[in-house]
Amino acid sequence: MGKVMKEIKLSSNEIMELCADFKALSDEGRLKIILLLLSGKKSVNAISESVGLSQSATSHQLRILKDARILKCERVGNENYYFLSDEHVKTVILTAVEHLGC
Repeated sequence: MGKVMKEIKLSSNEIMELCADFKALSDEGRLKIILLLLSGKKSVNAISESVGLSQSATSHQLRILKDARILKCERVGNENYYFLSDEHVKTVILTAVEHLGC
C-alpha cells in the first residue's frame, strides 16, 4: 500500500487561493502557454506564434498567469520574457501530464 499522508488543513483564504490557481490553469490557451514555457523563458511574440493566439489574447492570458503567481516576467530591452515562477508549477504540470497515462 502507498504511504499514508497526514491530513492537510488549510484556512478558507488558502483554499480560495488554491481554487484561483487551479482556475488559472484550467484554460486551454493558458495551459498551452505553460506547457510551452516548461522548456524555458520565451518572448510574448514567440509565445503568441507558438500557441496560435493573437498578441493581445496572449498578453491577456499572460497577465492572468502572472497575477496568479504562476509566471514571472523579465523585461529585456523592448521585449517581455515570461517563465514559470518556480519548480512547484513545473512539478504540478508534469504530474498532471503523467496522470493522463493512469
